[in-house]
Amino acid sequence: MKNGKFGCAVWGCGWVASGHINAYLKHPECAVVAIGSRRLESAQAKQREFGLDCKTCTDFRQILEDPAVDIVSICTPNDRHAEECILAAQAGKHVFLEKPAAIREEDLPRMLEAVRQAKVKTMVGFILRFNPLVKLQKKLVAEGELGKVFLANVDYWFGRERGGWMKHRENTGGAFILAGCHSVDMARWILGADIESVTAQSAMVGDYYEYPSVETAQVRFTNGAIGVFSCSLVGQVPYTANLNILGEKGTIINDKFYLKRFEGQSDFFSLDTGVKKSGDVYGHPFPAMVADFIECIQEDRESLHNLESAVNATLACLAITKSASLYGQRIHITPSGLQD
Repeated sequence: MKNGKFGCAVWGCGWVASGHINAYLKHPECAVVAIGSRRLESAQAKQREFGLDCKTCTDFRQILEDPAVDIVSICTPNDRHAEECILAAQAGKHVFLEKPAAIREEDLPRMLEAVRQAKVKTMVGFILRFNPLVKLQKKLVAEGELGKVFLANVDYWFGRERGGWMKHRENTGGAFILAGCHSVDMARWILGADIESVTAQSAMVGDYYEYPSVETAQVRFTNGAIGVFSCSLVGQVPYTANLNILGEKGTIINDKFYLKRFEGQSDFFSLDTGVKKSGDVYGHPFPAMVADFIECIQEDRESLHNLESAVNATLACLAITKSASLYGQRIHITPSGLQD
């Protein structure tokens, strides 16, 4: 603690790190005490961006060994998340881990064990769960307004240039695990049901990425619902996160609703939750995530958005890439991992 506030450190200084830093600065019980990156100039740039008077470093150990650090945000490339999460937990730090949790199936149980042994709290950056529209959609499904849900489709399309490590297969884990994981998690979060199997296809579009930049999957949920997921990192398309949910008593298409309870309704009605669809991290509800995380730490309880809650969506994304590489072979997702 620093001056009665939680000491917060951010490791990794890419675009998403700004969302974490901004959220910590907005919380009255948080203080940013360290910013780190493998490139010192990246850490110093974030320091200047927010006008911070804090430590900068290029060695993760300096953050983990600092007694002033209570919480670590891990915002590094995907392939580094697992090991850095384990190291942070072993150092007794609470962990705000950017999505995806991991890009290798075998790392997830190691991470869970490290967190349990250390008795630290975790949060995974599935930011859409804190979107007011998603909260409303989840509430309607949970309260039975749609009746039995039998179909759930999601799309994640965002054709922007992603530089550096995001181009490389070994750093990302695949299109869905890199970006579409937001939509995968959103679907299972709203339905309140895990994904139990996927059958997928992929396509190479252009030569910018070293891996297929387009993936699609047919999925089945544990509650019997089925769906089609799609993810594209390419194409002339702005940030687009579609959600379609069909139930016996109602339908949701993004912010449009058609519910049996409203007799005489002839078409969808829309609800404006005040949130614009954007891929810009400055517009994402990171402050709400940090507020939830701090409350859970103070009350010594697990967040609904902890590492364990992120496992199924992570495995589903890994299963999509695996199924596509096996020409559409069905992959089953179990609590113990993936099964052909």
